Amino acid sequence: GIVALIGHNGAGKSTLARCLCGLEKYCDGVVKMNGKQYNRKQRLALCYMVMQDVNYQIFTESVWSEISIVSQDDAKKERVLKELMLYDKKDSHPQSLSGGEKQRLMIALAIVSLKPIVILDEPTSGLCKGQMASTVKYLQKMKEEGKTVIVITHDYEFIKECKGVVYEFLNTI
Repeated sequence: GIVALIGHNGAGKSTLARCLCGLEKYCDGVVKMNGKQYNRKQRLALCYMVMQDVNYQIFTESVWSEISIVSQDDAKKERVLKELMLYDKKDSHPQSLSGGEKQRLMIALAIVSLKPIVILDEPTSGLCKGQMASTVKYLQKMKEEGKTVIVITHDYEFIKECKGVVYEFLNTI
């Protein structure tokens, strides 16, 4: 399903997300899913994370080659890019996109990836209300496909639209 993580800055939401994905080198715990245990390296293959600053995730010379990193299904890639209003930019360098377009590109990669866990850190930054609604639709679609979607956000309107479970991180200092 969809899980929202909320809480004050510095409460550990993004750190937890990086640990779950296996991106934190010093987080060597084990995660259990469907009765199976996964170590840090195994979790790297299970999770796709859209970071708060998506500029750290752009590696290629075009939008099309970027989305091709996670999928070889051209029809699906084309459909998702069209639905996220990025298909006309498929030959553009991803760094030439606006902040909201980069955010949508990373969401497109999460959608077409085969990874069962998708984590989005502040996915509505740079998105207008219409694009936020489209993002909610895609999160629901990923949920229907059996993916677990974890959203870290401060956007309460977005959380309400996602209709998921909410966990609040509290600073206990």
